[in-house]
Amino acid sequence: MSSALTCTWTSPRPDTARVVVTGDLEYTTAALLPKLIGDRLAAAPGVRDVRLDCEGIGFCDSSGLSALLRVHTVVTDAGCRLHLDNRRPALDRLLALTGTFAHLTGEAPIARARADS
Repeated sequence: MSSALTCTWTSPRPDTARVVVTGDLEYTTAALLPKLIGDRLAAAPGVRDVRLDCEGIGFCDSSGLSALLRVHTVVTDAGCRLHLDNRRPALDRLLALTGTFAHLTGEAPIARARADS
């Protein structure tokens, strides 16, 4: 059973968007995230950094991972940089296991593991 997904967009600075994601990022909810970010970026041409706060993501399946990859594409196509902030260990493991960690975070998996120690 999935938990409803909520995404809250704020702009702490004119060049930065913060998106707090809460709930399960899975098959029935995943399409919401790239759409929201794409729509908001289109209305905020000054944004250069999109900070996705992942702390509230309870579960992320392959559809959720696909949504994160689509978000990355939407953000980079808009000339912005995506940051995945406050990731839980389960999300880091999923990214590492699927070989998407460095692509989505810009970090090497080993460096992140050492930083968490």
